Amino acid sequence: MLTKGFVLFLLFSTLLADNGCTGPVQVRSEKDVNDIRHCQTFEGSITIQNASLGDEINLSQLQQVHGDLVFDNNPNMRQIILASLRQITGQLKIQNNLELKRLDLTQLGVVRSLEISVEPSLDAILFPSGLSQIESLTVTDTLANRIEGIMASEIKDIHIANNKNLQKINLSHLQQVGNMTIAANAVNASLDISALTSIYHGDFRNLEKVIGLEKINQVTGGLSFVANGFSSLALPNVTRITGTLTVSNNLQLGNLSVPHLALLGGALSLSNNSQLTEIKVPGLEQVDGTVDLTGNFDRVDLPSLKDVRAKTSHAIKSTSSKEVLPRAMNSPVNQT
Repeated sequence: MLTKGFVLFLLFSTLLADNGCTGPVQVRSEKDVNDIRHCQTFEGSITIQNASLGDEINLSQLQQVHGDLVFDNNPNMRQIILASLRQITGQLKIQNNLELKRLDLTQLGVVRSLEISVEPSLDAILFPSGLSQIESLTVTDTLANRIEGIMASEIKDIHIANNKNLQKINLSHLQQVGNMTIAANAVNASLDISALTSIYHGDFRNLEKVIGLEKINQVTGGLSFVANGFSSLALPNVTRITGTLTVSNNLQLGNLSVPHLALLGGALSLSNNSQLTEIKVPGLEQVDGTVDLTGNFDRVDLPSLKDVRAKTSHAIKSTSSKEVLPRAMNSPVNQT
């Protein structure tokens, strides 16, 4: 005997099929758009690729897509209007629409994956109602000067890179993240992760300021800070890093503070931070990888370090004219 719920599901599916709101569908012409323009819920994926649609596509009645929604390589498209879209169970992918200037995602709150890439005319990415649920976020190679409205507290993957006008990256609601890469955005770019407490792997590059590192207390992968412009780097609540800690080519960095770091599951790699003359990691007891320190050091202080497990365990090279005395290290500093 059919249950009432299953009967309703069959009726709903039949209605969707009857009104043309099922897919997958490939949209290449205005007729194809008209066939789905009335849909509020679309079952399946919609791909709009290499289409001849003029300068605007308007799907303002669409509220839900149970699948993927893709806009790819539409050379004349200047506006994408999805003003009522609230949820996408799959991926929203917008790439290689070289004339795209306006993207209307007024109501979007839930999407599994969002990728916006190679959009050289797009100057803003806005979520006015707040993007509250998302697993993967990628924004690369755009001219966006703003990304606003990301309200999610947990995201598995974030990749924001090569957006030459993007100066402020606001992820202030984010509490947990898997992989995060922020790199090669605007000169003097700043990142706000002021609620973040847990991260798997973070790669931070070309940033003038990072707000919120002091709240991080769990690092289950590694951290890299490369070619940044800030003068101080502090991780006061981190006690262990399961992977490697890399700090390199930060030419203004004069202070590094990791006072409670006790264990590194990977390597400790510090190099070419020309203003960093003192290394103090007072609580570090165990490093499962190597300890590689290269720079203009006057002092290297690792008083608790007793266990470096890599075969080539450690190397400290200083260009300072002063004699450097590494505490609790059993080999001398190489001065070059």
